[in-house]
Amino acid sequence: MRQNDIGKIIFTLRKHYNISQEMLSSGLCSDATLSRIELGERIPDKFLLDALLQRLGKSPDKLETILSERDYYLYVKRQAIEKAIFEHDFSLAESELKTYEEQKECEEKLHQQYVYKIKSILIEELDSDTNESIQCLLNAIRLTLPEFHTDTIFQYLLSIEEIYLLLMLAQAYSKIELNQEAFHILHNLINYLDDKYSDEEEKVKVYPKAVYLLSKLLLIQDKYQELVELCLKTIDLIVSNGVINCLLELLQLCIIGLRHQDNQELLTLTTHQFDSLLELYKEYDFPLENNYTTIFLENTQNELYLVNEFIKNSRVASGLSQEMLSIEICSPETLSRIESGKRAPSIKNFESLTKRMGINKDLYNSFLSADLFEVLEKKREYNKNVSLHKYNEARIIFEELKRELDTTIPENQQFILQNQTLLDYRMKKINAQEALIGYESALRCTMKNYGIASIKNSFISRETVLLLNQVAIIYYESGYKEKGIQLLQEVLDNYYNSKVDEKYHSVGSLLTMSNLSLLLEESGMPKEGIIICDRAIKLSLSCGRGNMLAAFLIDKACCLEKIDAINKKDKNIKARIKYLKQAFYISGLMKDVQLSDSTKMYYSENYNKNEIW
Repeated sequence: MRQNDIGKIIFTLRKHYNISQEMLSSGLCSDATLSRIELGERIPDKFLLDALLQRLGKSPDKLETILSERDYYLYVKRQAIEKAIFEHDFSLAESELKTYEEQKECEEKLHQQYVYKIKSILIEELDSDTNESIQCLLNAIRLTLPEFHTDTIFQYLLSIEEIYLLLMLAQAYSKIELNQEAFHILHNLINYLDDKYSDEEEKVKVYPKAVYLLSKLLLIQDKYQELVELCLKTIDLIVSNGVINCLLELLQLCIIGLRHQDNQELLTLTTHQFDSLLELYKEYDFPLENNYTTIFLENTQNELYLVNEFIKNSRVASGLSQEMLSIEICSPETLSRIESGKRAPSIKNFESLTKRMGINKDLYNSFLSADLFEVLEKKREYNKNVSLHKYNEARIIFEELKRELDTTIPENQQFILQNQTLLDYRMKKINAQEALIGYESALRCTMKNYGIASIKNSFISRETVLLLNQVAIIYYESGYKEKGIQLLQEVLDNYYNSKVDEKYHSVGSLLTMSNLSLLLEESGMPKEGIIICDRAIKLSLSCGRGNMLAAFLIDKACCLEKIDAINKKDKNIKARIKYLKQAFYISGLMKDVQLSDSTKMYYSENYNKNEIW
């Protein structure tokens, strides 16, 4: 993906939906700025890019972003503010917000809008002044939507941040018993999201929260049937996208509604699912009771890297000294400052440095090199089918992708070779050795020094991590157990050594931990496996990912079982039973029928065949 491809993506989407530059840019930037972005003459910062894509109904999580230390600092500050709010430490949140406001970037609208949003929460929590809190929210909304009125939602394009503000406004109206006004906003928002947000990856971030607030109003009105239907529909959206944010709250409301209906079987199942998820949150000390947790907490697959780490790791992996890389681009001293994070490279220097290292990377990169967003969405659908073991359906999408990709680009070559190998291996058309050759060939499409440079000190993209996991599994299954475990540990070490929070690499990190915990348990290292499982469950909860929770619970139960077998005592039997039951109900909740059935069968064969869940 070259530098102007992000502009092409925005332009193509805007034209496809027949949206004018004026409408898309309104309140965010000038028409001239958007025009320069679309022409590739200007690169938007991460906050502006996200808002533009979201207004087009698309998820920026399909891109990986290389940030300067300065830009990442703003992400860290927001994270610190929101963590303090989750933990009810509002004085700390106030202090962190003051530091955030002092940054020069806060003169820009999108940062001012965020400040108003946080102030509205602090005013509510510290001063109990809902009316003043509402005024803050209205000020925030009008920064980017100056003429906005809740009756005319469909006349606007709304980013996720703007939708959050409207959700908070509806919540505030409910608090002062303006339920009709709240209902009106929420009903319009739900219809807007159904109509405008075609990308479920982005829609699922806010749709459940709108439904949660609306369902609470329906509960007040004793509209139980409508409540249950709306909750069940939304729960299906949540779990089909592998997330869990707002899931607990919707399950609870659904249970209340079901108690007023004649469906005891569904009520019992939903109650078990709710209890299993709630137990998990409590065991890992995850905050739930805060009023703003439901609205604020976001599932993310945002892939962020620091530009200094990217350049340094890529240089070291390429075997180049600072002097060799900087020749005729900048001085070695300047490159040293760039790699230490003390200076951000200019766009020109960034392009020259990556070109010299033979790297096809820009500040924004799609996981496939394509300027059509539909291709990225199709890739996500392909991945979902693979994760559900629907290989025939996955192959159909894969063949379509092959026809649509430019095969002269290394990232696309890698994707095709990797997934041709994966499908052939999973469908038993090739053996393990042939699969290993295919995977390692795919790795060398973008990692020319694979097998030479250390993985833990190299730049590894999400796609590279998926490949490294596949290679590690082949090693293990072929009898090279230590080699497989070491490779996975090097991937995690790469993440641990980065200044970037692990939540911004959640997809690759959780996959790696899932495979590593399993291999550690099977290799007679169950205590180490439990450490990995606990870390993975905490990460899953913190970033709102639920599609692998059940697998980690099963791995943890198996590790405890191995420990008991070694010690010849059933010391951990209660915990083992608890985790297996949690895994059964959570895998069922997440629509992983295969895992749910296999868990129940394992429990029946090894614990109590007569127990009915």
